[in-house]
Amino acid sequence: MDQEAVRLLREGKEAPGADKKELALIRFGRKVAADPAQITDEDIRGLKEQGLDNSEIVEALSVVMLSALTNTFASTLKIEEDVEPEVRQEYF
Repeated sequence: MDQEAVRLLREGKEAPGADKKELALIRFGRKVAADPAQITDEDIRGLKEQGLDNSEIVEALSVVMLSALTNTFASTLKIEEDVEPEVRQEYF
């Protein structure tokens, strides 16, 4: 997947090479990251309609929560400042 596709997906938009299941997971993850309390039964039902089962939904939620923990940890320790500028541009 190229950087443009990744950029589109990070914005919750459709991108070449991504299927509807992946897009649904990304949108769910972004919504969870923004405010976990806003997740509804309809959100979960939408994931199941894309073919995800309960264990896959829990796994996706776990990845989002681990990312939030990692980002908080890295921000607190200012780890981003230790990353080479060209690497930071690619991943941040």
